[in-house]
Amino acid sequence: MKSSYLRAGLALLCAVILSACGGNDGSLSLSGTITYNGPAKSGLVLINKGNGEKLTVADGATSFVFTKLMAQDEQFDVEVDTQPTGANCVLSNNNNKANVYTVYYVAVTCTANPYNLGGTVHNLKGKGMVLANGTDRVGVLPSTTSPGADVTFIFPTKVSNGSLYGATVAVQPDGQTCAVDPSNNPGIMPNFDGLGLIVNCVDNTK
Repeated sequence: MKSSYLRAGLALLCAVILSACGGNDGSLSLSGTITYNGPAKSGLVLINKGNGEKLTVADGATSFVFTKLMAQDEQFDVEVDTQPTGANCVLSNNNNKANVYTVYYVAVTCTANPYNLGGTVHNLKGKGMVLANGTDRVGVLPSTTSPGADVTFIFPTKVSNGSLYGATVAVQPDGQTCAVDPSNNPGIMPNFDGLGLIVNCVDNTK
């Protein structure tokens, strides 16, 4: 009988100690996936506001797992604590009570910030010029007041920073031959508008 009381006392003491230390029967790993629109960026930090744990995500990682296990029905709320450089991340399935149907399906989608790509055409006199960046195209007309004067252009579709671009002359203007200056083309889109492309045109010889 005495040993029974002793065992019961020890069990109660262990329960009190675990309760004081925040112990629980956690066995669920809070985790999810990461999808990138554009190049993967570094610096993403996630936080589970349910227990305060922060998680630094490895560069280019497509999945993540928080280290603190969760108990059944424990509340979790995963948010972005720090956005990666040059991108914006949003979450779904990130706020719920923990169970086998919720903790493994947090989804993070990160989109690289897009910027304008464009530049200047020198000595354009003829009509009909079309520039291309992949499948993206823009028509460029000569100055109506001063043929041959510099004219600017911007491609209609923005380019994600960190992505490769490569502008070409898809259609030459009437009576001229133009080429994109290779000094900065092709190139990697910066974390700001890239408006430094140069296109030089010369008159065709008759």
